[in-house]
Amino acid sequence: SAKNLTVKEAAAYFEENAASLKPEGIIIHLGEKDRASFQANPSVFDRNYLSLIEAVKKANRKCRIALVSIAENNNETSFAAMNAHIKALAASVQASFINLDKVKLWHPEASKAASLFARNMGLNVRKPLNDVAEILYSYAYLELEYSEAAAAIAG
Repeated sequence: SAKNLTVKEAAAYFEENAASLKPEGIIIHLGEKDRASFQANPSVFDRNYLSLIEAVKKANRKCRIALVSIAENNNETSFAAMNAHIKALAASVQASFINLDKVKLWHPEASKAASLFARNMGLNVRKPLNDVAEILYSYAYLELEYSEAAAAIAG
């Protein structure tokens, strides 16, 4: 995560700061700072996003990738169009797409209890990346009014 990171800078940032970790899974939530450049040329936005995904795959070809939608402000059509592009990019590279408009509030205690029960029963399942993203963003959304740290998580 980096404050004010643009899609154009993201591949270089990833290569410098995270590629050596060879991530098993990555949740990408980018684009809010790219509205003007997207409006000027959506295909450049798409190419830059694909460059980031290529950098991730270069670091670990088996890396699971989830792309997160941009939270729409005041029903601005540019964000809706950007989200349509991000969703199409996710489909084109077989990545998960997390639509923040569809995220439900997460109940931490209930999720912990269910997870502990499953583990105690011998079930050891690796969570799908979209579930992890929905949990993180739902929790951050729930906590937004109480904590600025949660706002940083949610973007």
